[in-house]
Amino acid sequence: MDIEAEIRALKLRIDAFEAIMRTGDADSDDYRHARVRTGRRTRVKGSKITSAEIAVAEMRAEIAGAQLEISQDFAALGDELTGLRRQTNDQFISARAEILGVFDSLRSDMVDLGRRLDQLLETRNA
Repeated sequence: MDIEAEIRALKLRIDAFEAIMRTGDADSDDYRHARVRTGRRTRVKGSKITSAEIAVAEMRAEIAGAQLEISQDFAALGDELTGLRRQTNDQFISARAEILGVFDSLRSDMVDLGRRLDQLLETRNA
């Protein structure tokens, strides 16, 4: 699991919660600075956060969640590829060993046939 993505998602959720809590605090008419999910300061009269800003905060939380899911999917895909590489490598090593065994057997048979042929030629020429 990607710790950085998880921390980002938690920060965005906290920002969204703070934004929702500030909408209930809108008593004074003075200008205050309010942080809305972007981390930037925005001047909002009386700490009133518009529904658009809340919607943006919620969308950012959803995007962070989607990013987290995608990063987890990519991590799982990487694990799958690693397993596939290992399996393919094991099968390649097994097939290679089998082919080398067959090749050694054929070479041995060819050497035996060569000796037999030499013996037959010697007996025929003698």
